[in-house]
Amino acid sequence: MRFKDKVVWITGASSGLGEAMAKGFNAEGAKIILSARNVQELKRVQDSFTNKNTPSLVLPFDVQNYNEAPVIAQQALQSFDKIDILINNAGISQRSLAKDTPFKDELRLIEVDLIGTIALTKAILPEIINQSGQIVVISSVMGKINTKYRSAYAAAKHGLVGYFESLRLEMMDEGVNVMTILPGFIATNIAKNALGASDEITKNSQNSLGLTPDLFAQKALSAISQRKGNIYIGGMKEKIAMLLKRLSPSLFDSFIKNKKVT
Repeated sequence: MRFKDKVVWITGASSGLGEAMAKGFNAEGAKIILSARNVQELKRVQDSFTNKNTPSLVLPFDVQNYNEAPVIAQQALQSFDKIDILINNAGISQRSLAKDTPFKDELRLIEVDLIGTIALTKAILPEIINQSGQIVVISSVMGKINTKYRSAYAAAKHGLVGYFESLRLEMMDEGVNVMTILPGFIATNIAKNALGASDEITKNSQNSLGLTPDLFAQKALSAISQRKGNIYIGGMKEKIAMLLKRLSPSLFDSFIKNKKVT
């Protein structure tokens, strides 16, 4: 098994992509640390593991409380004496126009999706260097493009891409792999739980048409095992959108302006 006896710490592990990746790592013999805010849901994920012989740990943590990152990192490290892979998956999305979004909501999103992710990474980075390990960041296709209803979310995801692409270069000589995953539409509850989401937006969400979380996890674990850099996981529409954005930003704006992006 590719990850046997590796210690993998996953944030946002109580549902969606985090849950699917946690199950995938467990099935391959990894020791899992599950973090999120909802302890009950974390325990549900832990109880669902098929590999009962490999230890796992529920370690509650709200990434928005980023000043606590050094303390929680020490707790994680003491649990299994090492951390091989950090999966930065915790995050919230947005489904509201910038003019309608309270600044406190934008601040919360950026603190969770960007600042908290950086803080936790920095707190555990010395151990990752010590293990010649891996840092995996779940960004989004929105880290490369822009649409309506995603202003703060796009800001955070663009920030993740910029920060961790730079960190990748810095860590190459340290033997550390820094990998950014850009998901397209995935069939999770991300739209339902997004800031500013309305019943109408949720009903018309494109996420239900995307890849299943399990298929995403299969592709993600394969890429992680190969210690890749930036990878995109999703449908062809989003891939074309990223290509168009890179080749002709003005044409991309004309193309995306009236598209259904909820």
